[in-house]
Amino acid sequence: MQRKAIQRTPQEQYAAPAEAIAIPKQGTENHPAQFTPARDSRNRRVPGLYIRNDRFYCQLWVDRGDGRKSARRFPLFNSENLPARTLSEAKEALEIKREDRLPPPGRTPNSTGYGEAYRNKAKGQRKGPGTQQNERQAIARLRSHLGHVRIDKIATPMVASFVEKRLKGGLFGKRKLEAVSERTANLDLIVLRNLLNAAIDEGLLRDLPRIKLLKEAPAPKRRLLTPEEFDCLIKAAKTHCKNNGPQLADYLRFLAFSGVREQEALRIKWTDVDFDRKRITIGADRLSKNRESRTVEFNPKLRDHLLHMKRNRAPDCSWLFPSPRRGTRDEHARSFRESLKIARKAAGLEWVGLHDLRHYFC
Repeated sequence: MQRKAIQRTPQEQYAAPAEAIAIPKQGTENHPAQFTPARDSRNRRVPGLYIRNDRFYCQLWVDRGDGRKSARRFPLFNSENLPARTLSEAKEALEIKREDRLPPPGRTPNSTGYGEAYRNKAKGQRKGPGTQQNERQAIARLRSHLGHVRIDKIATPMVASFVEKRLKGGLFGKRKLEAVSERTANLDLIVLRNLLNAAIDEGLLRDLPRIKLLKEAPAPKRRLLTPEEFDCLIKAAKTHCKNNGPQLADYLRFLAFSGVREQEALRIKWTDVDFDRKRITIGADRLSKNRESRTVEFNPKLRDHLLHMKRNRAPDCSWLFPSPRRGTRDEHARSFRESLKIARKAAGLEWVGLHDLRHYFC
């Protein structure tokens, strides 16, 4: 026997039972308060301001640390460091927050801020001027590529993309740089590793990202300068360098007979030359490589050359190679590279550099 279907009106069919309305859902009484957009006295939406539990919050776009940004809400405080309770206090705190954009307490600095802190450390200040300049340029390139990524969020893919950009050439800051060799890219990676190691020492990092140096191609073997070619270079320096030909010749001979580096030779004073003990002190000013001084014993050619230079030395200058433009000041020469270009072109030895004379000495 089939039952007859009960017919209901649409109002009766979709109406909720009375007991369902009387009993609330379980847990709704403990539901947390939601962020609601703040509105002014004319009921207009105030951009960037929200209210929760009678407190004002602002919403800002911040760096997530992986190169992307996301919206985050921060509590706002008034000038007395108390929670902002009025709309005017919240607006004022929002403007300050937008100007500062400071990371929340406990967060590590980004590559921009810590790069400057790293360079200003006492250990960095003791490095040579050339090393400091190279580090400054490398940190500027890293900052341009990483942006505002926190140093604890620098990941291996970011480092790999930086290396790829250096090898192929790209825009860093406002400069378009050319492609570089593996050796040059490795120098930037070494600076990054030193910077992150310093952050580990300060407790800002726990581990380093995987920074693998590139395999460098073997340097091409340079040919050695022969005595005949060296004599030809000295002759060209005297005849084709009108302004400082004799001084350039003395400088080239000194490098070839002592094995001293280019900049080290320019900073040697006559007080560093000991004719009695037949030796010369290199790096007495602690500006040499590794900031350590060393002595070079006289050999016959070096002794004769220094005696020749002593007879012709400038009486008003204490340097072996005084600056030709020093005037009344006691200054040493800055560089002979431009004059060397003229001399080696005249001698047909355009491949010769100042460091080749160090090899010639060896």
